[in-house]
Amino acid sequence: MRIRILLFVLLIAAGCSDTPNNPVENRPPETYLSLHPDGELRTTTSRQHIHWWGDDPDGFVAGYLISFDNATWSFTTRNDSVFALSLSGSDTVYAFYVRAIDDQGNGVRDADGPYGPEPFTDENGNGAYDAGEPFVDLGLADPTPADLRYPIQNSPPVVEFRQGSDVPDTTFTVATFAWIGSDLDGDQTIREYQYALNDTLDPASWKTLPRSTDFLTLFEEDGLREGENVFYLKAVDIAGAESRIIRMPDTSGTWYVKKPKTELLIVDDYGPSDASAAFYRSVTDTLFGGRFRGADVFDIRTGASTTSRGIYLPPYINPTFIETLKLFRYVIWYADNNPTLEVAQLSLPDYQERGGHVFYTASFPESAIDPRGGITDFAPIDSLSPDPIRFVPMGTRAEPAAESPGYPVLVRDNEGVPVAFIRNMFRKINARNLYRFEESTRWEGQPVVAVRSGDSRFILFGIPLHRFNGDGNAGTLIYQIFRNEFGVQ
Repeated sequence: MRIRILLFVLLIAAGCSDTPNNPVENRPPETYLSLHPDGELRTTTSRQHIHWWGDDPDGFVAGYLISFDNATWSFTTRNDSVFALSLSGSDTVYAFYVRAIDDQGNGVRDADGPYGPEPFTDENGNGAYDAGEPFVDLGLADPTPADLRYPIQNSPPVVEFRQGSDVPDTTFTVATFAWIGSDLDGDQTIREYQYALNDTLDPASWKTLPRSTDFLTLFEEDGLREGENVFYLKAVDIAGAESRIIRMPDTSGTWYVKKPKTELLIVDDYGPSDASAAFYRSVTDTLFGGRFRGADVFDIRTGASTTSRGIYLPPYINPTFIETLKLFRYVIWYADNNPTLEVAQLSLPDYQERGGHVFYTASFPESAIDPRGGITDFAPIDSLSPDPIRFVPMGTRAEPAAESPGYPVLVRDNEGVPVAFIRNMFRKINARNLYRFEESTRWEGQPVVAVRSGDSRFILFGIPLHRFNGDGNAGTLIYQIFRNEFGVQ
């Protein structure tokens, strides 16, 4: 028994004595790349999610070196990543290489090994290695990297109009279009947009826009023509692939464009069905020997509700509606006791700055005296009285103010239609009072109901003017305003 134990001990000792003299050499790891789930390499888009892994027969994998040219390598500890492969043509083939590296380094930082310098933790963020910063001590790399070819097929871009940007059925010679472009290969691969008006067959009809453009306003000089029009748009990527052509309107229809007939625009902001439209038409047709006969009317009220604007208003007040106003030198804007103040607030200041003349008439609800803005933003008044006149009797006189002599007396008509929400106006310091109500037991003093701006380019009436034509003087007043204040001869 003792002999057997002795022999066993001698054998163990002999085996141990061979290890230091015959060490097993470190072997490099093997690297693998995955195909698509079904094992088939397909032509696909430029965004690739690539997976890889490694196996070290005598240790552990510390990380991977990856490359797209088998020459320039970068280190990662990840087993996958999404790459956006740039397109250089309609179709491109990319090669991807990956080497697994084991963890049996020499303990010394290699400044520039066969695959570049070993990675480090840039603790101070200066982009360079500094003494003391930890680094990854890399061992052996797989001498035969795993590699795959990725055939990349270019995907054409896609363009669509922004929701809610539809052009109205009818516009003047101003129209705005807004869109969103995208591309499966990355939105940055869109090179440009091209648009055309009415004709897509003639190559010269297509105009080019930078890729950063997603909003365009066109005018008559850009090709908008009186009559039926269609706007076409497409995107083109860096490989020359084109999107499907989209059109506005987005059916087989068209939208109608009309050129201004005169220098005057009548903005119809009036809801009730009465004689208001006929009144302004008859007055303007006869002004100055018919100079404004057939003046254009912009209906901004039809289809309006508490949650939506009128159907003929463009989606973008700025710039479309503002630029439409600028097509005209004079604007008569008449409204009921629920005026579209937010549209006037957005558009009229800019219109006036460009030299426009405004004759504005309306009654004002509670929202008009909001201290945050409203009518005071665009009209020559600082405020309105908080308590309105609830009822104006028939026969009530509106008389020219002392500082504005020479204008006719206006008389409330006998039509029987109520006139309400009339408020006393408090003018801005450089403005002038134009009309006051006569004294009455129904209100205190003589409320100011009309004001003109200091430069005489904005006339504000806080009464429905067509309801104060009981003696036929309202038309005469408009004529005098255009002559005396606006300078029309």
